[in-house]
Amino acid sequence: MADGWQGILNPGEKVLWQGQPDTAPDWTGWKLSDGLFGGAFAGFAIFWMVMALGQLPGGSFFGLVFPLFGLPFLALGLQRAGGERLWHAYTRRCTWYTLTDERAFIATAILRKRSFDAYPITHQTRIDLEGRNLWFATDIVKTPDGTEQRRVGFTHLTDPRPIHDLMRQVQREAT
Repeated sequence: MADGWQGILNPGEKVLWQGQPDTAPDWTGWKLSDGLFGGAFAGFAIFWMVMALGQLPGGSFFGLVFPLFGLPFLALGLQRAGGERLWHAYTRRCTWYTLTDERAFIATAILRKRSFDAYPITHQTRIDLEGRNLWFATDIVKTPDGTEQRRVGFTHLTDPRPIHDLMRQVQREAT
């Protein structure tokens, strides 16, 4: 067993596969009109902030703070233009997957926030292969309207079929 897994794996548990999701941005569902609108929105926000800097006395409090009111509009424009897809690509770059003969692990280290979650693979685990995603668990997530279930799995895999086959093997051998 690799030193990094001591104290994490159960006695006799073996790592079968390790990998990362595809880190390329996923432009599925994105429209050119979204990019153009978001780019124009962000461009106008930048224009507004620059013009606001020049309109008020430079040394005053309002002269420094007033242009910052454009930041939320800049963020919304960049998000609409494709920033959200770039952010998701970044988060996938900071994600690692591991499959053992007992569990599936998902580790993330995004900015200064780290998480390490384990999901047991049993004969009752529902395993769904959808495109490049391999789903095997659900989490309950708090939302402004209450809670909702979120699917958990290895996403954006380059070649999910061999990992799916390994997971089915783990499932068959589970007692």
